[in-house]
Amino acid sequence: MTSSADVASHAGVSRSTVSQILNGHDHRFTPDMVLRVRQAAEDLGYRPSVAGRTLVRGTSDIVITLIPDVTIGPPLRELIDLITQELATAGYTNLLRLASTGASFEDAVLGLRPMGVVSLAPLSPDQRTRLEAQNVRVVEQSLEVQIAIDGAIGRLQAAHLGRMGYSRIAAAMPLIPRELPFATARAQGVRDWCEAEGVQVVDTLHIDMARGAMSHPTTMFGHAQLGVAAYNDDVAMAVVGAASKAGLRVPADIGVIGVDNADFGGVSSPTLSTIKLDLALSSHAIVEALVRGDGLPTSSLEDLSRQFTVIQGESSALTPSGRRPNH
Repeated sequence: MTSSADVASHAGVSRSTVSQILNGHDHRFTPDMVLRVRQAAEDLGYRPSVAGRTLVRGTSDIVITLIPDVTIGPPLRELIDLITQELATAGYTNLLRLASTGASFEDAVLGLRPMGVVSLAPLSPDQRTRLEAQNVRVVEQSLEVQIAIDGAIGRLQAAHLGRMGYSRIAAAMPLIPRELPFATARAQGVRDWCEAEGVQVVDTLHIDMARGAMSHPTTMFGHAQLGVAAYNDDVAMAVVGAASKAGLRVPADIGVIGVDNADFGGVSSPTLSTIKLDLALSSHAIVEALVRGDGLPTSSLEDLSRQFTVIQGESSALTPSGRRPNH
């Protein structure tokens, strides 16, 4: 069986250097030395003993990523995948767990003696205190930052609909309690943009996503020329379906834009306008902060908004003058 001594000999360094680099302290060494050690370990098929390292360090190589209890759309799946890949590169194993409250949360997390916790949902002060008391590194996105991000998404959706010529704009959110905090912030962003630009804002549409719930949506939309900023692509497609049942044309009467850039939006009819969220930079910053043992760097809302891109589809394809484009 390959040992750390074999790796040290192969890389031309000491066993102590191998141990430190493979235990996440590679910042103490030159990039060339780190590369040599990791390459030697890969060539020899060396895997450090998890049990042994846990006994020595008091923590395992496990990182627990807490995910919010919301619909797991493409951006969240992508972020989790990227975090998992970056942690693996740094020598850690990522475990996923739904965020929750109460003693069961701490027992389940602390019982694994993780090196760190990445929380994609805000932790309570008590949860953070208990984790840090056990020397667990914690990286989380604050509620204030999350609200700001969702507000910026709503404003971007409204700005797109306004640019496309829709004279009235409404947000649309699902009737799902767990989505409410995020959906409310996005709806507020829509209202904020409309009020700032003098565009008529319509009461938020509450969309029941249950099968058959919108079989008679004739009173949902009111007059034509309505732009709808949907909470996500699932809600956007529900709005498109409801508009069709109501005898309204998309995008001539109702314009719709979602969020998530889901694959089905590119093959639907009409194709779906949406917001794409680029999360590669976010995942890198999260893992870097965890390995360093400090917090996430403070980014301005303007910097965060650069990660959002409007993907134009047919569902909001009015011209700025409010006429359907010629084909």
